[in-house]
Amino acid sequence: HLQWTAQRIVRPLQRPLDRASPAVDARLPDGSRVHIVMPPAAVHGTTITIRKFPSLPLTIHDLIRFGSFSEDVARFFEMCVVGRLNIVVSGGTSSGKTTLLNVLSAFIPARERIVTIEDAAELQLTQRNVVSLETTPALPGGDGRSGLLTIRDLVRASLRMRPDRIVVGECRGAETLDMLQAMNT
Repeated sequence: HLQWTAQRIVRPLQRPLDRASPAVDARLPDGSRVHIVMPPAAVHGTTITIRKFPSLPLTIHDLIRFGSFSEDVARFFEMCVVGRLNIVVSGGTSSGKTTLLNVLSAFIPARERIVTIEDAAELQLTQRNVVSLETTPALPGGDGRSGLLTIRDLVRASLRMRPDRIVVGECRGAETLDMLQAMNT
């Protein structure tokens, strides 16, 4: 039944989930993120993880109220963002990296053009001039390259969009060099 449910989730997303592609990472229509792994990669059976996001993103005041950091640290972060400094957010799984990126992005002036780049769109920026880019897998049954857009491809493409700010959700590979080069622009 779990395998049947997994197939019902991925079918509308046009993502293969089979022996050749035993793992899927995608965004559901409501914005939630789903990750599915099936055997043989999932040794004890199909695993489905759904990550839901709050309808309203947390604010800097929420993080101060939770004791995540002080008002002085919040003012420091605000000055860094307004001062257009490059910021790298790093941490372990579920440590609040995306939450912090959302909070920091609230300090970006509304008049600026922002391009976000993510594997699965999770950021919830509130400004009006935001272009959200998301990676795409290769087309099923194709040559393995057709339709594929990586973080690296999107970082390069974003530089042609005349952004005032580029927010990259995750860097794990070769795209890190492109991101560091983009930081110099």
